[in-house]
Amino acid sequence: MTQIQEIVNNSAAITHLTGASNYTWVHFLSEPQVLLSKPLTYFESQLPSYVRIHKTSLINPAYIQRIQPPKRAKSPGTIVLKSGEQLPISRRRWLELADLLTVAQQNEKPEDVLATKVPELENGQLEEELIQSEQAMPLSKQWLFAFCQDEKRRTKISQGIHEKWPHYAIRFFDNGTSLIEKMIGTATNDLPTLVLLDVRKVGWAAMNTLESIKSNKLFCRIPTVIFIRELAGSDVEACYAAGANSVVRQSSDETFDDVVDRIYRYWLNFAALPANLRSNGTGTLIK
Repeated sequence: MTQIQEIVNNSAAITHLTGASNYTWVHFLSEPQVLLSKPLTYFESQLPSYVRIHKTSLINPAYIQRIQPPKRAKSPGTIVLKSGEQLPISRRRWLELADLLTVAQQNEKPEDVLATKVPELENGQLEEELIQSEQAMPLSKQWLFAFCQDEKRRTKISQGIHEKWPHYAIRFFDNGTSLIEKMIGTATNDLPTLVLLDVRKVGWAAMNTLESIKSNKLFCRIPTVIFIRELAGSDVEACYAAGANSVVRQSSDETFDDVVDRIYRYWLNFAALPANLRSNGTGTLIK
C-alpha cells in the first residue's frame, strides 16, 4: 500500500488539505503535515465527505470548531478548525456551503462561538506599511512588496533599502491576501520590481500567495524570493514547482541583513529584468 493510499484510508485523522499547483499538503490534528505529489482535485474525489471551501482548501467537517460569516459583501467567510487553523471560504462557495457548514456547527455552544474573535487579518483587510514617504522618493520611484510578520526582520529588510537603494520604496503586508489584492489593484507601471516572502515554515498561506503570483500572466514575470526559516521535507522543491525564483534557507536573524543585501544586489543590480521592471535609479542592469 502506498503512502497516499494509507493517508486516504486513515482520513479520520486528517483535519484539512491545502493545494499548491500539483502538490497537496495534508494536515493532521497532532501529527506533522505531509506534502504529497497529487493535486487537491485527486483527494476531493477520494474523500467525498470532505468539503471544498476554497480552490486551495478541502476540509474534514468533523474538525470544524467555528464559522465566521463574511463581514462585508466582498469579504470571505472564515472557518476555524479545532487545531486552531483559520481558513477562508471563497465568496463564490459561501452561499453554496452555508447550510452544510451550519449543520456541522450545531453541536457547538453559542458562548464558545462568541468567546474567540477571528483576527481581522483573515478577512482580507489590507494591512500595509509605507516604509519610505512619498516626499522622500523621486518621481520615478519603484516598489518592492514584502510579506513579513516579524518586526525585527522587517526592520532589516527596510534598512537595506534605505541605506543602499534609495530609489526604491518598500511596502509591507501582514498576509498574502492583502499583497495579492494590492497587486491586482495596481497599475502595470507601478507593479513591484521584486516580491519578498518571509515565512517561518512553508504552508498553505505561503504556497497560495506564491501560486497566485506565478499563475497570473502579468505578475508571473516579477521575481519572487521566499525566505524560509524552518525547512522540512520537500519544501524547496514545492516552492520552485510553484514558481519561486529563489528559495533561501535563512534561520539566523543575526545574518539576515547580509542575506537580504545579497538578494538586493543580485535582483536589483545584476539580474536582467523585463523592461517595465528595470531600475531607473543608479543601479546597473544587464540588458
